[in-house]
Amino acid sequence: MLRLSWLISLGISLLGFLLIGQLFTMKPQDNSGNFGFIGVVFVMPFLILSLFTTFRYFLTLSRNSRDHMLRAVSIVGGVLLIGVFVYFSIDFQQNVLSTLGEITTDPNLPLLNEYTHKIFFNFYTFGLIHTILGVLGAIIGLARPRNTMGE
Repeated sequence: MLRLSWLISLGISLLGFLLIGQLFTMKPQDNSGNFGFIGVVFVMPFLILSLFTTFRYFLTLSRNSRDHMLRAVSIVGGVLLIGVFVYFSIDFQQNVLSTLGEITTDPNLPLLNEYTHKIFFNFYTFGLIHTILGVLGAIIGLARPRNTMGE
């Protein structure tokens, strides 16, 4: 049941996370603001729930696993996946900033705007934050035995 709730929350928050990028590119009729911030407000509770469920899923999974070698390999694999996501995030950020050129140096634009939203709301960022919490949950699940967690 925990796996199903994790997959459902992951799917809903990923869909919302990627939808925010589309809302940032929409132009309102009267130049009054940006629809992306409305999307952030509505997606944030789902993202927080998804992050909590990811942490909880990997915490439970690592505590219930009996194979110590599998635990170690999964944590090392998670750390490697974090490295891959960091590499692709940095590469993606540099590509976006290089294509924008002069726009990013304008002091009147905020850091998160209709041009730079892709840096913050993309699949790499989503995967990175979920992988970090998954590895943290697995490490904490290894460090604390079941009886000290209160379950």
